[in-house]
Amino acid sequence: MIDGLVQLLVALVGAALITTAVMGFKAEWQALFKKPFGAGVTRIMVYSVSAIFQMYNGSVHGVPIWEIAVLALLTALSATGIYHFAKKRWPA
Repeated sequence: MIDGLVQLLVALVGAALITTAVMGFKAEWQALFKKPFGAGVTRIMVYSVSAIFQMYNGSVHGVPIWEIAVLALLTALSATGIYHFAKKRWPA
């Protein structure tokens, strides 16, 4: 029970870190080129970083492969949700 909660917490912390990184990268991109990149590129970045984060976490802690896949998906969906929540609150 505790292991499951810890893994969920790791996924949520990973989602927050990934979201922060994506938002920072997007802000830098806009400042540099004066145009945002598309939603497709953002989603690819989020899913890729989520998978890498969970593969690293799984390899360090000996998590089964199927759990790594589930946690990577959970992290990506959480990061996407946090990103869209924050995006709605950005000033125009």
